[in-house]
Amino acid sequence: MGDLHKHYQTFDHFLRKSKKEFENHIKNDMVIQGNIQDFNILKILGTGSFGKVVLCKHVAEGDKLYAMKIMEKINIIKNKQLLHTISEIRFLEAFKFPFIVGLMYFFKNNVYIFIVMPFIAGGEMFYHLRSMKKFEESLSKFYAAQVIMAFEYMHALGVVYRDLKPENILIDVDGYLKITDLGFCKKIDNTRTFTLCDTVS
Repeated sequence: MGDLHKHYQTFDHFLRKSKKEFENHIKNDMVIQGNIQDFNILKILGTGSFGKVVLCKHVAEGDKLYAMKIMEKINIIKNKQLLHTISEIRFLEAFKFPFIVGLMYFFKNNVYIFIVMPFIAGGEMFYHLRSMKKFEESLSKFYAAQVIMAFEYMHALGVVYRDLKPENILIDVDGYLKITDLGFCKKIDNTRTFTLCDTVS
């Protein structure tokens, strides 16, 4: 019980420190880093309503792999997703937690917005769940604990994540989770939110 209490105190201290760092970070302007010439695009990982996600390498970083989301500005504006996109970039940049995907690079040109994140080799939980039909109880507990910790982190910052589904949970090569797709996150500051959240088809 003593060790458990000590771990709780350590995590509580981490959350309080993280909230201060988050509040300072979220007030600042988004930092544009790099450009498309800094990357070698290897292949397309997927396509969506506003663009595509590609596997790439930074030319100065050797074999390190990244996932780059490339979105057309005209599609973002046409589908009224500008605030959604800005929100995703802001939270990707501000969150610093092992079970949440973070932002590595962000830049834009006249046509596209580029969001570069770590490449999570295990892919979406959705595909693993579909192939296995169901997870063993021990694995379900392992995954649930990570999701709960990620949510506790976000809630401590005054942020709600409103799009939890297996498609938005990635699994890394070591079997740990990374929550992704932060566009529906919202900072609520002790108020209630009544916004309808839905992914545009």
